[in-house]
Amino acid sequence: MPLFNLFDGDARQREEELSQNQDLDIYTGMKVEVISDDDRMFLTAEVVGLRGDRAQLKPCMDGSLLAAGEAVPVTIRGFSSKENRAVVMQARLRVSGSGSWQAEHLALLEKGDNRASVRVPVGFDAFLRYKDGQEPVDVLNMSTGGACIFTRARHNVGEKLTMLLTLPIQSGELTLPVQILRINERRNGCFEYGCKFLNIDEELENRLARAVFELHGQNK
Repeated sequence: MPLFNLFDGDARQREEELSQNQDLDIYTGMKVEVISDDDRMFLTAEVVGLRGDRAQLKPCMDGSLLAAGEAVPVTIRGFSSKENRAVVMQARLRVSGSGSWQAEHLALLEKGDNRASVRVPVGFDAFLRYKDGQEPVDVLNMSTGGACIFTRARHNVGEKLTMLLTLPIQSGELTLPVQILRINERRNGCFEYGCKFLNIDEELENRLARAVFELHGQNK
């Protein structure tokens, strides 16, 4: 192969890497979940100070399921409001001497309409509240973005309701506005609904993140 072709190939690769790193800058401020190779979620955080392939992660809560030490490979999942899609990145994560979380060698894995959050199997009772009253439901799984619930009542895709949760953990009670996105009709006149959470402010978002974090820890 001619030498100039090698130089051209190296130049194209550098341009592609530079372009990808510049693209990552739009994810500054994104709320993310950090998952280890064994599928353990140990941090929910905000991406700050993203420069090239490095960023600092600002935890949304105290505590972590990861002990401080050497850098570990992780998957970082979030939802980009600028692109209106889920984002999955890989990185190596380390804790600095000052206790801050540093993501290094960030690389984009995929963007798409898939879930941006880890779904945690739960199995506890809740209530759906609507204009004419409320009904009991079973919560099958939940994430920071939504939940899957089970009930005998019939609802429609797009319908907006309020879900009342009493969690068996420190996070306690949560009141969450939801919208039905998906319906699976089951036997015996029951329905399974896929719901997303709507219009959650920062305080409620952090409480929800802590709840999912704690529930995920119980399942490991």
